[in-house]
Amino acid sequence: MSIKMATSAHYSRAGAGASFSASATVGVGGVSASASLSVRAQVKQPPVPTTPQKAAYNILSNHRYHVAIDGLEHAAFNEVSGLQIETETMDFIEGGVNDRVLRLPVRSKMGNITLKRGVVSGQQLLEWYLSVVGGYLDVRNVTIIVYQPNGSVLVRFELLQAYPVKWSGPQFAGSGDAVAVETLELAHAGFLQISR
Repeated sequence: MSIKMATSAHYSRAGAGASFSASATVGVGGVSASASLSVRAQVKQPPVPTTPQKAAYNILSNHRYHVAIDGLEHAAFNEVSGLQIETETMDFIEGGVNDRVLRLPVRSKMGNITLKRGVVSGQQLLEWYLSVVGGYLDVRNVTIIVYQPNGSVLVRFELLQAYPVKWSGPQFAGSGDAVAVETLELAHAGFLQISR
């Protein structure tokens, strides 16, 4: 009885791929058997580094802000809303064009700004509104400053010729313990967005 065994192996690598093949032959007496194994692996290249968009680092945080009003010493507000512009449109029907209607911009309207804060000593907001009620148009500039997490100024909004048009006092309840909040609504002639 005789046993004969022969093996061979081959490895190659080209580019991003690699292959390995092996074969073996076993003989016993006059009978022989052979087997082969082939493996191919694909090696992935590392991703190409990309530069993130700059705007991804300038995401606004809605709790890092400050409101400054000309002539008011205490202007710490816990909520600011209504910073918006709305543009009216007019439909224009053009002769011979039957598949669509042209919509043209006509005029833009600024939304009123609503400021809310906890009631503190002094009634500066109410006094400002009462002067307008009395017929004196006391317009002031209002600045809303938004900060980055590191404390630097991200963007500021300058409200032009703002004056109060509505004041809401706090609601009192004998069984409640919530903070008393007053609300002031301002009309303005527009705002400028000034970065940095």
